Amino acid sequence: MTDSSGHLVEHFFRHESAHLIAVLTRAFGIRRIDLIEDMVQVAMLEAMNAWKQGGVPDNPTAWIHRATKNRILDALRREKTLAQAISLAGPSLDVQEDTVDHWLSEEQLPDSLLRMMFVCCHPTLNRETQIALTLKTLCGFGHAEIAGGLLLPLETIKKRIARAKRSLCESNVAVELPSPDEIAQRRGVVHDVLYLMFNEGHNTSHGSQPIRDDICEEAARLCHLLSESEHGSRATKALLALMLFQAARLESRTDEQGNVILLEDQDRSKWDRRLITIAQHELAGSKIDSPTTYHWEAAIAMQHCIAPSVEATDWSTIVRFYNRLLEIHRSPIYELNRAIARAQAGQINEALKELQTLQQSGAMQTYLLLDCAIARVHKLGNHTSQAIDAYLIALSKAKADHEKQLVETKLRKLQQA
Repeated sequence: MTDSSGHLVEHFFRHESAHLIAVLTRAFGIRRIDLIEDMVQVAMLEAMNAWKQGGVPDNPTAWIHRATKNRILDALRREKTLAQAISLAGPSLDVQEDTVDHWLSEEQLPDSLLRMMFVCCHPTLNRETQIALTLKTLCGFGHAEIAGGLLLPLETIKKRIARAKRSLCESNVAVELPSPDEIAQRRGVVHDVLYLMFNEGHNTSHGSQPIRDDICEEAARLCHLLSESEHGSRATKALLALMLFQAARLESRTDEQGNVILLEDQDRSKWDRRLITIAQHELAGSKIDSPTTYHWEAAIAMQHCIAPSVEATDWSTIVRFYNRLLEIHRSPIYELNRAIARAQAGQINEALKELQTLQQSGAMQTYLLLDCAIARVHKLGNHTSQAIDAYLIALSKAKADHEKQLVETKLRKLQQA
């Protein structure tokens, strides 16, 4: 197989598998999801083998859809009796086949994907399980990839997803959108899952890959799908804006060796200005009387993206935005970031007091970025020896190689100054 066809199969496994699983599960029920996923995987392997011999067909999407649909229909026909299969699948397999073809059309696919999104984020499942199931079902990730992305053992992920499917089947959850009076509450759950999913890719704190672009991309893709539908909200648009502002900086966040580059050291010429413009448009269209945490986080991200340098950033505005964020939700991460913004705005003593309070609370005792923040504020205040001490403490807490490399680089720069 050529490189191009190999990449094409991989792309289809990521996206066409999501389309197929959403449509076929909608058609044949959640109880059939394991069979459906197996048939999708078989169809992908068939594509790989067939395209290796005969080349990529003119319409590979239709090829994949047809192969998978035929597989699932053949499996249904092999039920103990045709009547049993028909009772499970619908009025008749022929009618159901026409329905599947209709739902696989370009115009109907988004509706099926949205239905499946709300199923994966069903409130009976915990957040970690919702994220894992979304990555598996709607993003085409394998168990090993999910385990790597979420920093969990492979067997834990397998069991978690299996339990989720079993729970949805036992509850007889329909692949339907929530009722109008439930949509707002359930949409909030979807927002939380997409937000956490993006953060898993954007800020992995352990493991060999500090940033997972693919997880970020899938979270943004699903958020965009929800935002463009009638079931999205102004908060959805704000969340999408936040993801796009962050995604615009992804290329500059690691060096050629995969080491993390912090904001103050990033090459801003690598930032994607097109994405930043789109994000600004989304944020402008998300305005509401009572902004959510997504609105304020996106507004802060925009301030960073439009600033020509760290020094020219409007840090006072960022401090005000963090104040508003903390009025909505008390978070030690928000408090840490506000302290850094205060230091950058010249309020060194106030920033150190905030960070010392966080240190004494014990809530972030093992969080090495707190020590890095303390070091950074001391450096801004020209307290070089205190900054070195704080980085040494951070280094003692570092576990992953990329964490050690980051802290050691900061230490060397201070010691050589």
